[in-house]
Amino acid sequence: MSPAPPPTVLHFGDHCVRFVAPDIAIAEFKTFTNTEDVVALTDVLRAVKEREGQLFTLVDLSGVTTVPQRVRMTGARIVPEYDALAFVGAGFGLRVITEMVMRATKALSPKLSFPYAFFNDSAAALAWLQAQRRAREVPAEATGLR
Repeated sequence: MSPAPPPTVLHFGDHCVRFVAPDIAIAEFKTFTNTEDVVALTDVLRAVKEREGQLFTLVDLSGVTTVPQRVRMTGARIVPEYDALAFVGAGFGLRVITEMVMRATKALSPKLSFPYAFFNDSAAALAWLQAQRRAREVPAEATGLR
């Protein structure tokens, strides 16, 4: 039996997204200097959500110190309809900004209401995403839908 292929990694400027499963992505953001790179990355995530039917995403913000206003103002344009979203490595200020963006997005686009949480490390975040994924599978299996 051959080893599993390495995860697919796509680069968008300083940022990248890595798929560890067809419906689980790890997005690593660095400095937000180019809004178009962020939009391009989230457009790929949106396409994966459409193809797979669900999307669980870990967002690593450990390389980010601030989010420029031009990025914050894109709001729903950069927030795909995730099934769950885990943030890792966000300091206090970045958590406040992220929480603000998430609340504004939810208020302006109610369909973009999904569970999200903040974590100090990727292992805990991935475990939470897996639990969210399993929780979604149980009702689908119970009803015979998927």
